[in-house]
Amino acid sequence: MNNNPASVFVDDVDFAFWFIAIVSLVFLIFITGFIIFSIIKYNKKNNPVPSNLHGHTGLEIVWTIVPTILVMLFFYFGLQGFLKMRNVPQKALEIKVDAGMWWWKFTYANGLEQNSAQGLTVPVDTPIFLPLHSVDVIHSFYVPAFRVKMDVVPKAAGQELNYTWFESSLVGDYDLFCAEYCGLNHAQMLSKVHVLSKTDYEAWYQSALVVQEQSQAESPGKALLSSKGCIACHSSDGSKLIGPSFKGLFGKRELVVTGGEEHEIVVDEAYLKQSIMEPAKDIVKDFPPIMPPLPLTADEVMQIIEHIKELSE
Repeated sequence: MNNNPASVFVDDVDFAFWFIAIVSLVFLIFITGFIIFSIIKYNKKNNPVPSNLHGHTGLEIVWTIVPTILVMLFFYFGLQGFLKMRNVPQKALEIKVDAGMWWWKFTYANGLEQNSAQGLTVPVDTPIFLPLHSVDVIHSFYVPAFRVKMDVVPKAAGQELNYTWFESSLVGDYDLFCAEYCGLNHAQMLSKVHVLSKTDYEAWYQSALVVQEQSQAESPGKALLSSKGCIACHSSDGSKLIGPSFKGLFGKRELVVTGGEEHEIVVDEAYLKQSIMEPAKDIVKDFPPIMPPLPLTADEVMQIIEHIKELSE
């Protein structure tokens, strides 16, 4: 058992894992040893005249009952851990998780949003309920230190969102991965879970709300780029990421590929609007055609375009 587990799931998952591993190792050693013993004892030199072996009822009962008991124990320990992970405590703090290629977005009460770079921030010793939603393909929410891994799937009509929960017992920063291969930049779909003391969490939450409100008031387009996960692929400082940088983009001449044919365009409002609503139509050369369509209103599209203009002044 872990003397200082990072979450309430650690002991259950680790016990089940080590129980199965040790039982498997014991059987591996026993079966391998028995095979070696049989090869030596019953080889041609020691048994020049072969003899028939008949069944042994007692042995057959043992090798049926013992594996059955062990398999049922495997099932029992696994089921206990699974049920604990699916039964969310009442009054758990709800934080919605959205995933896309290749970003995470965390939405708190009162509309506070955090992205992959900012991470998921939670208070210690508090159950955290996480509804999981994908905007494109199947992803997987995985925090190894918490022993938490759950698929994040697109929501079909009439289907409930998948979910998971955890309660962290230790203050600290923990790696968050996508554990389901989801495309070209799957390995870059990284973030952190920041576990704070309850006092520090309250201070952080109020501060983050103020910062977001100020950002939305100053530049709603900038806030949208953050909340929709755009900054995971596009920088605002000229550095090259998965997609072209927004800095200096408006009015720039770009070589794009349309239907396999290359041609030059000027980045204007019409091109930006089309690129947001139909990202697969005109692809900037040397960049992968991987941007998903974004669920944006006409006003939100124009807010983003206005911010991109500001970055080009």
